[in-house]
Amino acid sequence: MVCRTCGKKGDHWTSKCPYKDLAAPVESFVDKPAAAETSAAAPGAGKGAYVPPSMRANAERTTGSDMRRRNDENSVRVTNLSEDTREADLHELFRSFGAVTRVYVAMDQKTGTSRGFGFVNFVNREDAQRAINKLNGYGYDNLILRVEWATPRTN
Repeated sequence: MVCRTCGKKGDHWTSKCPYKDLAAPVESFVDKPAAAETSAAAPGAGKGAYVPPSMRANAERTTGSDMRRRNDENSVRVTNLSEDTREADLHELFRSFGAVTRVYVAMDQKTGTSRGFGFVNFVNREDAQRAINKLNGYGYDNLILRVEWATPRTN
């Protein structure tokens, strides 16, 4: 074994080194660079420095809330689903009406079964309207589906 402080072999452990007070301070555990150093460096100025996409030159500036906002205009709410229904099942059922962008089935966290409702988002509003017209009242998995336009969230 080698002491990391003084470099001697086998005499002692690093934590019990008798020469630790005489050794030069180690710069391996520097908390944070000084504020002047961080403000002087421009993003991407150093070679190999990572720059997040939002801070890159010519990056489109969007706020966090804009990025999380979903287009709910073409969203359809499906209720009276059986406990066995999964997202893949709904996707298979609705894809015949047009391009589906998102499928969500509400699941119970404890049991892992469906809570009986879900949402399907379409690319085109016309496709969503056709799905509502055809599938509202449709018998699926021994239950009668109720398909309607989803109401936007109030928050």
